[in-house]
Amino acid sequence: MPVPLCHKDYAGLAGCSALAFVLYLNTLNAGFVYDDRRAILANGDVTGLRPLAHLLRNDFWGTPLQDSGSHGSWRPLCVLSFRLNFLAGGLTPAGYHLVNVLLHCVATWLVFLVGRTLLPSRIGVLAAGALFAAHPAHSEAVAGLVGRADLAACICYLLSYLSYRRHMLNREWGSLVLTIILALAALLCKETAITALLLCGLCDVLFAVNRESSDKHRFRSLSILTITLLSAAYCRLSLLPRPSTAFSAADNPAAHETCFWTRTLTFLYLPVANFRLLLWPQELSFDWGMEAIPRIRTLWDPRNILSVGFYGSLFTVLWRRSGLSRSTASMDFAEVAHISLPLLRRLGGNSCHNWLGLTCECHHQLAAPSHRSAPATCSKSSFWPGSFMGVAFIVLPFLPASNLLFYVGLVMAERVLYLPSVGYCLLFGLGFGHLWQRVNSCRRSKMMLLCALGLLLGVHGLRTFRRNLDWRDEEQLFRSAIRVNPPKALANLGSVLSAQGRYEEAELALRTALGHRPSMADAHFNLGVVHQKQLNFSSAVPSFRRAIELRPQLSVAYLNLGISLISLGDHRREAISVLRTGARLEGNGVRDRGAHEEARCTCYLQLSVLLRAEGRLQEAASSLRESLKALALLPQKQRAVLHLRLGEILAELQDWDEAEHQQRLALQLQPEKGAAYVTYGQTLARNGSRLAEAESWFKRALQLAPLEASSHHHYADFLEQQERHQEALSLRLRAAALAPNDYTLQSCVADALRLLNRLAEAELWYRKAVTLQPMAAHAHANLGAILQMRGLRKDAVECYQRALELQPGHAISRANLAKMNLHKDTNE
Repeated sequence: MPVPLCHKDYAGLAGCSALAFVLYLNTLNAGFVYDDRRAILANGDVTGLRPLAHLLRNDFWGTPLQDSGSHGSWRPLCVLSFRLNFLAGGLTPAGYHLVNVLLHCVATWLVFLVGRTLLPSRIGVLAAGALFAAHPAHSEAVAGLVGRADLAACICYLLSYLSYRRHMLNREWGSLVLTIILALAALLCKETAITALLLCGLCDVLFAVNRESSDKHRFRSLSILTITLLSAAYCRLSLLPRPSTAFSAADNPAAHETCFWTRTLTFLYLPVANFRLLLWPQELSFDWGMEAIPRIRTLWDPRNILSVGFYGSLFTVLWRRSGLSRSTASMDFAEVAHISLPLLRRLGGNSCHNWLGLTCECHHQLAAPSHRSAPATCSKSSFWPGSFMGVAFIVLPFLPASNLLFYVGLVMAERVLYLPSVGYCLLFGLGFGHLWQRVNSCRRSKMMLLCALGLLLGVHGLRTFRRNLDWRDEEQLFRSAIRVNPPKALANLGSVLSAQGRYEEAELALRTALGHRPSMADAHFNLGVVHQKQLNFSSAVPSFRRAIELRPQLSVAYLNLGISLISLGDHRREAISVLRTGARLEGNGVRDRGAHEEARCTCYLQLSVLLRAEGRLQEAASSLRESLKALALLPQKQRAVLHLRLGEILAELQDWDEAEHQQRLALQLQPEKGAAYVTYGQTLARNGSRLAEAESWFKRALQLAPLEASSHHHYADFLEQQERHQEALSLRLRAAALAPNDYTLQSCVADALRLLNRLAEAELWYRKAVTLQPMAAHAHANLGAILQMRGLRKDAVECYQRALELQPGHAISRANLAKMNLHKDTNE
């Protein structure tokens, strides 16, 4: 039986977990950053837009596994935890971050318990747990919400190991079944956890007991583990769809390298670079792609020396420890135990844990009835199995993501080190405990060791605290990585600055990023967006064209190029062609299928607007029908918009039956949206024989969405067409109250008052509209018209003149001035 926890162990557990919690408290007020947006905010599996069963069909990002652009990362348990977070607190980020912090505390607790099974000294266990709690390399996994996959996988992985250690004592079926369930749960959290059963089997072999009955039970356990592992690997690799599109060169440049030696030397160096992050986690980054780690192209690269030293040291340690185990095999400690245990019983002892300076790994109590099932092999110290298992905890979980067995979509990522760091912390605890035992009799040396440990934890804790601040918002996160990965960091920073309206800074960041790496389609696209927002459409067009040239499936670039061409005024025919091309893109290999389909939908809508404006109603209707067939997987909200737009165009074509059918389809898709009822009412209103029915739909829209200003506004339009001006005025006033800064709604109130001949009140509302849009010529012209009607000729002239200053060719102002026999030379 394992040694029960004592009060010192509980104190150590509490201390390590408390340290983990305190260090990550400053992540609770962080937001959704970087990959969190796509994995949570834009993932219908998290927000409940898709049924729960889709968790088993879609990848981690919400893309169907069969899709050509799927990442192939199937982690349904992690996505389920996000969905539970959403059900509990919506999209408030604090709840998601709190769960991550608590999971890190649980993982720290388990590292402490694992240390107790492998490390010979309590101080070593405490050092391992504290280092795991404070290590800065864990910041990405804890502070970044997508790191929950690594946190949950680590917890299930360690629980699986602990359950199997219990199974090794008495070979009971319950603990073996629990081991398998936990290992499979770890696999459903993240793919790298597939090695959990392999680690358990390796542990069993290392702690083998040379007894016939024990060997028989061990063989049975190892056989079950092997069959389960092979079955899980087969199901994951063969039954579930795998990525059909290779990862991009930006994600993993070495995988696309044509030279065999460059690929080999680079991939052999990557574990060294990862281990360096564990040793000295000072230089951290949210992304290590592109050329953050330059490829090794020659044998004379000094990094090859590090690779040789790393692998040489690793094999030397394992070989020497293995040799030590064999050299001590001549002393049959099992026989010593058989002699010493009865002697201990006669002398009143109850444990073989420490007898004549020999340490038994089993920690077995004589009073336990099942002592025959406990491991009885003793050694002079547990350094050998502890060191081997520490290396196993590093190597096995890291292998699937190392690019050594197969290529993956990353070069290096700090969150991938979360589980392998358990082994690093165990080795650190093993070494620290060994040093502690060597200076056991020297109080001064002990104090020096404690001070060194405290200094290390303090430095790591401070670095962790500061690194967490980088993950609070995207701007700081991207700025922190400029030194490591300039093109990726600057390109993302430019996008963030553009969204904040800081266009000059955004343009500088994007141009600098393109200076580092001119082939980034996203950077060219974002630069075009910056120009577009600055109304510099002539500069935006080349940027969008370059983005399309570099990534022909980038549908959002076609959309923005079409919009820019429309804004230039004389490129409508080309804009139609561009939008039609963007709308028909299949998107083979695109990573974000949802964003691609949304861009295609917007292309279809914008195309219908252009065709409708040119009077090509049949073509507009055909394009929208095409969109409904091509975008079958579009969310209901967007499909409803397509049906509504198609219904409007069919109504203009006076195809009343089909128009009504399309409107009803939109209502079925969005029965809770008032806009659909309003549009249906407008369609019915065009048929003079169905006015009463149309009004009933307007009223239903008001009942459904009483706080939507547009519902009141469109109902008022309908009433004014029926010359029910007093009723329309009350609706106009309500709409203006709901949207006090909407220029159109304020002007409509003034128009309604003018129709009722309440000119003084109308003047007040026209003045309010002018304050909302002081640079709009038509606002001043409207005010001038009402002043003219009231006989205030001088004030009216001033308003018309101001309108002509803002827009020299304003026809209404010219005409009204002519009526007043006042002529203004607009050329002055």
